[in-house]
Amino acid sequence: MRTINKFCLILATLALTACSSSSNNNVVNPIAEFEAMTPFQFSDTRVKHVGLISDMDLRIQMEQGLMDLSKDYFSPQDVGFRTHVFLDFDTLDATDGSRGLLGTNRDDNPNGLNPAREEAFETGNGLVTGATILLDIYELDFYKNDHLKGISLAMVVNDSLEQDGQDYLITEEVMQNYIEVTSNKLVSYMRERYNEIAKNIPIYIAAYQLNTQDDTSKGHFMYEGFFQDTKSQFSKIEEEWVNIPSSNFTKIDAETADEFNTFKQDIATVLPDQTYVVGTARYEKKSLKKMDLTVTAHGKTASEILAVCQTIQESMDTFTDTDCTYLITVYNDEEVYAMIQRLKNTKETTIVSKL
Repeated sequence: MRTINKFCLILATLALTACSSSSNNNVVNPIAEFEAMTPFQFSDTRVKHVGLISDMDLRIQMEQGLMDLSKDYFSPQDVGFRTHVFLDFDTLDATDGSRGLLGTNRDDNPNGLNPAREEAFETGNGLVTGATILLDIYELDFYKNDHLKGISLAMVVNDSLEQDGQDYLITEEVMQNYIEVTSNKLVSYMRERYNEIAKNIPIYIAAYQLNTQDDTSKGHFMYEGFFQDTKSQFSKIEEEWVNIPSSNFTKIDAETADEFNTFKQDIATVLPDQTYVVGTARYEKKSLKKMDLTVTAHGKTASEILAVCQTIQESMDTFTDTDCTYLITVYNDEEVYAMIQRLKNTKETTIVSKL
């Protein structure tokens, strides 16, 4: 329930940003986001996503990341979104020998996007038979006045494969080649099967690679392709998600890591006992783009929570980088009591509180 509450309050924060109070009583313009097409249509693919990856934070990170990346190709001012209009549960499903896209390529499943069970896949660090590289696919469909204008897909791939108790890390070169070949096959499949997806409908594909080798992050988007008409273009995505605090965070951004330590000390002056500050940061080409922090307290009073929220607002000036978005969530006994946000290109903060 904790993650669900957080996500719901994030949506509330974005909706209320324009009327929330700031430290200088100025209105802060909300972030440009895609609007959901109404009436919103439920997709049974959500059940498939949950079954494949149980971590809700990770699933939200993937879909929100796909939305963010899609803004370089589709404008939130021009189009709204639907989700999984085409790739539903049955189209993806590969359980119990089902003939879905996430299954193996075989005679009775020619559209399977994973290697055949008997095929030896070269990881770059050794051969693996029966490899499952593609784990899941997320889909966003962009419409204007009920006319399809584009599609974005996130291919979730494993970073390593296991055989006989040994892990084989897939090299970057091998993974990029797999993504290019598989993306072309996926795009061809969708255009051939669905009449609505004409050749002039652009399709953007971003590959999200899971991180199973260490705990510095859960994964990141690492490669992308854009398809329009008969042309396709691929490029590397230089994205990293790091835990805060961590040695990797300090290595990538020592200045912001120092600012975080100062920020944490400021909060400790208000709530010194059993209060923790942790989070994640997203970087593109070593540049900070988003920081999500969580302040966790236990057994605090309403006045103590209000005091810490005021301290957070005041201490946000500690973070000097204005080319990114900051979001701080305050928990008390696993319940969300407040969220403080600072948007890109401003030093103004907004707060939403249940007190």
